[in-house]
Amino acid sequence: MSLYVIAFAFSYLIGSLPTAYIVVKRKANIDIRSAGSGNVGTLNAYEVTGKRFIGIFVLVVDIVKGAGAVLITRLVISQDPLVISIALVAVVVAHCFPVWLRFRGGRGLAPAAGAMLVTGWIFVLLWLVSWGIGYWFSKNVHVGNIVAIIAAPILGYLIPQEIVIRTIIAGFSVSGILLAYSTMSVALLLRHIEPLRTLISSRSKKVT
Repeated sequence: MSLYVIAFAFSYLIGSLPTAYIVVKRKANIDIRSAGSGNVGTLNAYEVTGKRFIGIFVLVVDIVKGAGAVLITRLVISQDPLVISIALVAVVVAHCFPVWLRFRGGRGLAPAAGAMLVTGWIFVLLWLVSWGIGYWFSKNVHVGNIVAIIAAPILGYLIPQEIVIRTIIAGFSVSGILLAYSTMSVALLLRHIEPLRTLISSRSKKVT
């Protein structure tokens, strides 16, 4: 079995752990998929239970999932940038589309942030800045998410490469890390189609 397959399978297994579903089910006996927004993630876990510590716990565990999958892959499986990139993408895809919940998971932002923290932390800063701008103009969390997902890799191309090189994991090129993030972003964007449609529909009704 190739290292690529091993890295994908291992990271998918970690990423597919449905933290919000498990925690909300155990603490409140609620299926998070049928409550609130139906999203299996941090914000909905908090909104459904009304308990801040549950939201924080889910957030931390999901960030650790993303960081852990990448770090363990690098330490145990291979330091090859392509293998690490596959792990990075797989852990986010798994969170968004976990086999245990019939491929209906969260929106992937927390594990993506964890994976970026250990592979290129400057992109987390770019993401936060982009999110802030998107949210400031729209006053909508999902629009902020979409702006950040799209803008962060683009900004990575625009800022001096010397800065990026100093903040990314050893062995990666700027183009390599940006390709990995761009691929990861596809999964994130797919999970934001539904809330974007809902937003557009609600605003269209207000106009009419």
